[in-house]
Amino acid sequence: MQSQQFSLSWNSQDPHLGSLSEEQMYSIWQNNGGIDGIQVFRYGVVDWTGRSVTSEGKAPLVSPAPHDRLLAKRGALADARRNLLLLLYEMKFGLPERLQAIEVTGEVVEGNVDFTGINDGMYIVEVTVPLGRFLSESLIFSSSVR
Repeated sequence: MQSQQFSLSWNSQDPHLGSLSEEQMYSIWQNNGGIDGIQVFRYGVVDWTGRSVTSEGKAPLVSPAPHDRLLAKRGALADARRNLLLLLYEMKFGLPERLQAIEVTGEVVEGNVDFTGINDGMYIVEVTVPLGRFLSESLIFSSSVR
């Protein structure tokens, strides 16, 4: 029953699917447990119903000076992009239960910055990307997981 609901809710003409077919999206969804709604991963969150992925990035804020705020924001955005790349790997290949180290190189599609803030001396950003674009336009060049 869940697969029929999923199948019916995914329209292959939907621009959010990017270049993925309905079958490819269904396969990725099934490989990640076939969960309806929101699924939390180590490196981000996937909203299967809303068709988006979200990741958070953090960087230390050294001082409230404008140039330090800008550097912290840039660092937090870089951290969010790194987490999106790790999330892509996690969604496609999974991660071992006891992860010692992970190194992934690649490119992720640019997302929307939905939230910025400062908490306990850390600059925080939250970035959201449409699920279809994320899966079809982001690339993993190489990886090493231990």
